[in-house]
Amino acid sequence: MTDRVSASMLKVFLSDKAKYNAYWVEKTQAPPDLSTRTAVMVGDCVHQILLEKKVVTDVVVNYPESCFKSNGAINPKPASEFREIMAADGKYVVKDDEFRRIVEICNSVIDHPLGQLVSRNDIVFEEPVFWTDDSTGIDCRAKPDFMYVDDKHVLCYDLKVSESSNPDTWVRISKRLNYWLQAAHYISGLAHVHNKPVRFVFWVIESAWPYRIAQYEFDAISLERCTSTYSNLMSDLKRRTESGDWKESWELGSNSLLIESWDLKEQEEELEGFDD
Repeated sequence: MTDRVSASMLKVFLSDKAKYNAYWVEKTQAPPDLSTRTAVMVGDCVHQILLEKKVVTDVVVNYPESCFKSNGAINPKPASEFREIMAADGKYVVKDDEFRRIVEICNSVIDHPLGQLVSRNDIVFEEPVFWTDDSTGIDCRAKPDFMYVDDKHVLCYDLKVSESSNPDTWVRISKRLNYWLQAAHYISGLAHVHNKPVRFVFWVIESAWPYRIAQYEFDAISLERCTSTYSNLMSDLKRRTESGDWKESWELGSNSLLIESWDLKEQEEELEGFDD
């Protein structure tokens, strides 16, 4: 599906034009595999259980005793072989504490309004969306976690499993991971497909106790900025694809180095006490 641009691909383009070119235009390099990272694994398991309605044991399994040494440590070779067998069956292999954490994250949703939302029959879960961007002609794709469509609008939800759902932390996380770009891309796609106003909402679940849940969305002014920047980014992608120019602006000339006064550690003159 790399012939259609996704939000993840756009994030790479935003940060590094040369990598985007190597990954998805010339295809001389493979994108990094992030699936083995614990945070990514936990998030994927929670998505499968909550949104795809899978049973926990169909998603994750514990290491058997044969994968441990006598001192309780993981035995690398049998553990690796067991992970490969389970991966072929679509399952993650986790330690006991990770298994409990995944279960507790999912359980935290049950008595929350989010739990009622994902149980509704009129919600569409993980349905791929394909469109061609009107202004650039670029073919795009997205896969909303879950959404509700009626005669007047589209309500799109994205589920995030994060280290914290507290605004003081998660607002910084959302900026660092460029979640604004995901929101703008999904809003554009759903508007193209349904020709209706789109509201985009993040549901954030903490990945550690007390597993709190919070809801976030961009205000009107921020959303206008996001969609404007997204439009400019798509235009830049079109230009570079047509011209074959994947250089960053900082590669084209000399770059200035700025030193503020507080960057310098000025040493006071030593007026006495010299050894020689």
